[in-house]
Parts: sequence; structure tokens; C-alpha cells
Amino acid sequence: MRAAFWASCAALLVVGVVGWLTLPDRVPLHFGGTGAPDRWGSRNEAVLTTALLGGGLVLLFWALARWLPRAPASLINLPEADKRWWLATEERTTELRRRLTDDLYLIGAATVLLIVAVEVMTLTISNDPEPRTPFWFWVIVGGYLVGVIGWTVWAIARRYRTPRDL
Repeated sequence: MRAAFWASCAALLVVGVVGWLTLPDRVPLHFGGTGAPDRWGSRNEAVLTTALLGGGLVLLFWALARWLPRAPASLINLPEADKRWWLATEERTTELRRRLTDDLYLIGAATVLLIVAVEVMTLTISNDPEPRTPFWFWVIVGGYLVGVIGWTVWAIARRYRTPRDL
């Protein structure tokens, strides 16, 4: 999952550089419910916003993933019976923290790729005389939401479930 996270970071860097080099001076920055832009800004504002938001998310997910292996057990949020089982031995605790870290990197990668999709959308429609939010963008947003929620439900229901007879 770390590789996916760092690949998403590389994609963010690439679209940021492409945006800096190719976006026009005037860029749509926000879209209303109809899909039409309702706020415009400069290329600098668009690239800086993406860099700050994306960079902040990268830093947040990376810092959390680095901290998680040392986080106090009291901060691990699992159903009590599952938590007791996972924390009963050092081997299980190590595996739990590895899984949690992997999940954090996976969700981080998905989130950074969502920011990449926003920048790609901006790049693809910025020179259009009547820019609109494209359909494919909503498919990506929906896929992100379904994927993150689905992964979370699966993780709670299966990935972190343990034998109940202990």
C-alpha cells in the first residue's frame, strides 16, 4: 500500500507541474450545482490551492502512518472484544498495526488520487469556452466514496474480526 501511496503522490506532483506549465491565466475554480463554474481565479491560485491541499493531505497521511506503529493502544478504535484479542500478544499487535498502517496508506492514496482527478478536470476544461464538470469526474467521486465506504465496512466486518471464543 505504501507503493500506491507514493505513486499517487508522484501523480499529484506531475499534474501540479503540468498545471503550472499549461493552465491559462484565468481558471475555473469552483462549480455550482448545474456543473457550470461559479468562481474563477488565476493559474497561480489554482496550482497553489492544489499544491497546498494535496501536500497537506500527503503530509497528514504520511505522518499518521509513521505514528500509528507507536500510537498508544488506547487510541486504537475497535470493538472491545476484537481489540482485546488483537492486543493479547505482541505478534497480533504487530499484525494489527501493520494492517491499520496499510489501510491508512490505501485510503491516503485514494484521497490524493481524488485531488489529482480535480486537477486533471481543471486541466481538461480550462480552455473550454463553456466549461462544465464532466460526467467522468462524478464517476470518480462516486467510485471514491463507494470504495472508501466499502473498504471501511469490509475492514470492520472482516479484516479486524477475531475469534469470539477467547
